Amino acid sequence: MSKKKIVVCHAQVPFVNGGAELLVDQLCVQLRLRGYNVDSVKIPFKWYPKNEILNHAFTWRMIDLTESNGQKIDMVIGTKFPSYGIRHPNKVTWLVHQFRQVYDLFNTAHSDFTMNPNDLAIREAIKKFDEATLKESKKIFTIAQNTTNRLKNYNNIEGETLYHPPKHIGKYYNEVYGDYILSIGRLDKLKRIDLLVEAMKYTPKKVKCLIGGTGPEEDQLKKMVHKYGLEDRVHFLGFVDDQKLLELYAKCFSVYYAPFDEDYGYITLEAFLSKKPVITSQDSGGVLEFVKDGINGHISAPIPEKIAEKIMMLYDKRHSNTVDMGQEGYDLVKFITWDYAIDKLTETLK
Repeated sequence: MSKKKIVVCHAQVPFVNGGAELLVDQLCVQLRLRGYNVDSVKIPFKWYPKNEILNHAFTWRMIDLTESNGQKIDMVIGTKFPSYGIRHPNKVTWLVHQFRQVYDLFNTAHSDFTMNPNDLAIREAIKKFDEATLKESKKIFTIAQNTTNRLKNYNNIEGETLYHPPKHIGKYYNEVYGDYILSIGRLDKLKRIDLLVEAMKYTPKKVKCLIGGTGPEEDQLKKMVHKYGLEDRVHFLGFVDDQKLLELYAKCFSVYYAPFDEDYGYITLEAFLSKKPVITSQDSGGVLEFVKDGINGHISAPIPEKIAEKIMMLYDKRHSNTVDMGQEGYDLVKFITWDYAIDKLTETLK
């Protein structure tokens, strides 16, 4: 019997790699391991000027993935906007996120879409695109409850939350609770690394901070470190390879991850699988589906002084309570597996 053919669809911003890109890559790997014939189709995505957004969305509508080279494609899996616009009789969507700038981020400092008539017209067109194309899906899954809630709130469409493990599942380990708090991820405004840098002003010199990742906010964050005289305590690591990443998690005393209204966030799970508690914020979205205040981490107001207090609570007890909190985090997420995710995604093939 020939293998079922599946295409995973993804809208790729060239030279940008984050959680969505990791998900697509790992999904393809995991499907192949389970005997499927898998390929990915990635189309470059550009969101400026604003009219380009709709051009890129409708590009997906014009692509035929029902067959390739005369052979039937059995399923397509759409991921983030606008890849779920693809047409196929057996389309399943695993929604990473929609174009958030016209939804939850609309008319805020995190979006350049405002109440002007042109913006409103494009916003309405995107909303119609989403509602028409998502409803074509045989199944709609989302990567987090936060994403499910947004879909219901803004489009009145039901989705089923389907969590997946991070990239290095089975390789995370715990070694010590050292003297540094760790931040990993893209240096972007929505990730709010600036709150961590400023919080370090209010902690003693014995506490260190390591920041792994690159992004558009890197220069600004480095200027903050210089301004506050934190060069000997806050260190930027740039791109971190896989082996080093696992080591950083294994040796920190805590992980800072307080993005604004995150969809899901691998970092939370990576920290917990390394048995390290997480410091997050009251408005961090999907992270709050896992972090329980005082049990496996701390939930702070997005205020540097308050974050500093949480850092010191974990640092001062890093050989006692902090260890217990890390174990609580591990026990919460250790059951999230690829087996369950793949079984759910491929139900329509059975």
